[in-house]
Amino acid sequence: MPANIYLCGPPGSGKSVVAPLVAQLRGLDAVDIDTLVEANAGRRIAQIVDEDGVAAFRTLERETIARVAARGDVVVSLGGGALEDGANRCAIAESGILVFLDASVETCEKNVARHPGTRPLLREPGALARLHRERRPRYLDAAIRVVVDGATPRALAQSIDAALRDERVVRVATAKPYDVAIGPGVLESIATRVAPQAGGRAVIVVDRHVEALGLRVARAYHDAGLHATLIDVDADESLKSLGSIGTLYGRFVEAQLDRRGIVVGIGGGTIGDAVGFAAATYQRGVPFVSIPTTLLSAVDAAIGGKTAINLDAGKNLVGTVTQPALVAIAPHTLRSLPQRDVVSGYGEMLKYGLALDAALYRALRESEAALLADPATAIDAIARCVAIKAEIVARDEDDRAGIRAMLNFGHTVGHAVEKVAGFGTLRHGEAVIVGMRAALALSVARGALDDAARDDVDRHLASLPVPDAWRGLDADAVVAATRGDKKRHACGTQFVLLEALGRARLDDGVQPGDVRAALHRIGLG
Repeated sequence: MPANIYLCGPPGSGKSVVAPLVAQLRGLDAVDIDTLVEANAGRRIAQIVDEDGVAAFRTLERETIARVAARGDVVVSLGGGALEDGANRCAIAESGILVFLDASVETCEKNVARHPGTRPLLREPGALARLHRERRPRYLDAAIRVVVDGATPRALAQSIDAALRDERVVRVATAKPYDVAIGPGVLESIATRVAPQAGGRAVIVVDRHVEALGLRVARAYHDAGLHATLIDVDADESLKSLGSIGTLYGRFVEAQLDRRGIVVGIGGGTIGDAVGFAAATYQRGVPFVSIPTTLLSAVDAAIGGKTAINLDAGKNLVGTVTQPALVAIAPHTLRSLPQRDVVSGYGEMLKYGLALDAALYRALRESEAALLADPATAIDAIARCVAIKAEIVARDEDDRAGIRAMLNFGHTVGHAVEKVAGFGTLRHGEAVIVGMRAALALSVARGALDDAARDDVDRHLASLPVPDAWRGLDADAVVAATRGDKKRHACGTQFVLLEALGRARLDDGVQPGDVRAALHRIGLG
């Protein structure tokens, strides 16, 4: 069953007018929830509220949305308060794509004034402005946002249609090529992109914090006539233990998964590591689809096929390099990330620009405020990071030729800082930001970079909101931890240093004293 398109927004934003126009462009039917409620009740909404109360109206609204969600293949105009109900949000998330018609209070007031007396919740003075403010956070969860002010209904419909079709596909040209699809509709189309073989089954493992996405993907497979089993997990570091992997194997057996089937992992880097590893090793390998839901995993960890689990002796000591069958990135899923996770992902994006693409770095700096406020708007930058990673992975799929090492800018010190601080104290990308600052200092000390370039970039990195926990660390402990980095070579620890913005080199000659001096320069210890 194709996905619904749900239009949300404050009263007077034009949902009821725009929905039929979107439906016309896409060859679908349009429905208006308020109109359906009135038709089913045989009364106007104002009458329902006056006679039975707001709660009675919300019950009718909830029942109507549930029926429409089960129907599918329609464009739906939602009431202004529909998203305040948790059951409505779940039904919408499982059955379609949410579009936010973002209109100013002034525009809404102007439109509402054309039909006075029809909206019982707006009778009190200032009610519209208050509801506009209170409900906005829910509206901002939408996959697509269009600005209403100054646009005609037809132009809005065309913008929505274009946004629904907007998709970037990056081909990763490994021995078994695969796509990274980026766009608002990738979850709905996933069953047509990668499906089990005849008789096979899909097993979907989802971080329970984003379980609604798992339900949505499961529905996509069910609607395609395929059997799908949903497994929700706690996606903390314990998932990467041998015991947890054994539990996953058991769940795969219970789901009757075999090599004709597929495994879908939905979540951040921990899901990619653990579920990707389980898929790569179960019955000698079952195709794996990765749906990253953190910015860091979307631009880095999900691409390249690396999976890993932990042992008592250390992190990521057992793993595989097994390329996924597909990576699907739905940018709007990044909107709910905590700010620290957004900054962490932004740090990884800066790494690509600093080491490999000066134009990307400049673009990221220019769009920093918008990206940190709403990472879903950064679809172009995300696609560029993915393309850079894809190109390098294609040239060094097994991570043995040394080409992938260029992706480690900031990571040698970053990993050490993360370890000494205690895993979990800093996000990975936060530690990488600190590591990049140290790498800049090393780049100057080793004669690779000039002072002016270092100072400009360092000011930018230092301005990012990274917790200060790293500053009080023991510098000698951090230096020692760099010497234990898993990327250490026979001749010493390998560092990625900058020669210029967007151009990096490998350096095996960095000495412990050099690292200590670099740490001192950035204020560590």
